[in-house]
Amino acid sequence: MVTIHLFFLWTIRGRVALGDPDFTVFYSAAKIIRAGQGANLYDPLTQQAVQEQFSSDPDLRRGPLPYLHPPFEALLLVPLTFLPYPDAFWVWNLMNLALLWGIAGLLRSLVLPQISFWDALLALLAFFPVFANFHQGQDAILLLLLLVMGYGAFARGSDFAAGCWWGLGIFKYHLMVPLILILVCWRGRKLLSGVLTTGSAVVVLSLFLVGWRGAMSYFGYVWHVISLPGYGRIPFRQLPNLAGLLAGWTASENENLSLRLAVLAASTALVLAVIRFCAANREPFLQLGFSCAVITALLVGYSTNTYDLSLLVMPLALSVSYYLREKSRPNILLPAIPLMISPVWFFLWMRWERINLIALCLLWWLWAIHHEIRRTRNAGGVRTQSTLTSHA
Repeated sequence: MVTIHLFFLWTIRGRVALGDPDFTVFYSAAKIIRAGQGANLYDPLTQQAVQEQFSSDPDLRRGPLPYLHPPFEALLLVPLTFLPYPDAFWVWNLMNLALLWGIAGLLRSLVLPQISFWDALLALLAFFPVFANFHQGQDAILLLLLLVMGYGAFARGSDFAAGCWWGLGIFKYHLMVPLILILVCWRGRKLLSGVLTTGSAVVVLSLFLVGWRGAMSYFGYVWHVISLPGYGRIPFRQLPNLAGLLAGWTASENENLSLRLAVLAASTALVLAVIRFCAANREPFLQLGFSCAVITALLVGYSTNTYDLSLLVMPLALSVSYYLREKSRPNILLPAIPLMISPVWFFLWMRWERINLIALCLLWWLWAIHHEIRRTRNAGGVRTQSTLTSHA
């Protein structure tokens, strides 16, 4: 799988030089911040003027690739703007590789001590959503690191510290808000206090960068962009979430009220069901409950993309750990098998353009975890919380 990914990266190196990857939005946003034009960060004309400095090939796109993330994230990439765009792209990927190095070590110490470091690192590199971050120059690996760090505190009962880590992840708030909602309902106010502490800090930093005018224009700008097919909104058939599963089967990409209501109702019902189930089972099933929360957040995120599924590394590691420790049936691992085969992703992405089918695997995985929790609880074979925490 790693060899396939490396070969593909080699074949698209020319597109990188032209500014094709999503890294364009981070690089251009960082250049705008560096130039002291934060108030115009969400102005399409400013974005286009900056992107034309290093990406002017008309075959790539007709307008600017829009920056939709909060302002504070762009500040992290300002140092890379001192490099030419192609060099900055590869340096960013080297930084992501360093983050994966750290994630592999954390997963071994927190969840899977049975696995060697090199096996863990190669497994991460072989997972297609992780590779998609390198292909596009995306930031989901950084979010994965924050998720893993927060889980370490969460498993130790340090809810405030866990919330602090996850509050830093609101640069992908469409994923972190449903995840935090589920976990706060599970563990309570200390977790929420941690989220609000770091979350408030980065909000204040964002206000400093763009000012009130830029901040007030942000949400209207995002809503406008994600409502335009082919500009800022990913085609439904390429969304591995509930929206893609419900709406990705027609040629039309136009949203209507009934479709939005159906996606909202399905997402709300799924979140409420997982909140109730996790709250009912609580600590004895910490690992499996946390896995349910992460999978649910990815399913209900309004714009979950392929690279965002890098967060599935956590449910994968926790499910493997549970399977090895409890010597249970492999049912909770079966739905994940298609997700670990890169040719399946390449076929769904490049050949058939049906990444939305991945949502079926995620729903199957949720059901398998739910079934395993109920089966183990009914059999009376649950270990105590102290045992589980010592393993974590």
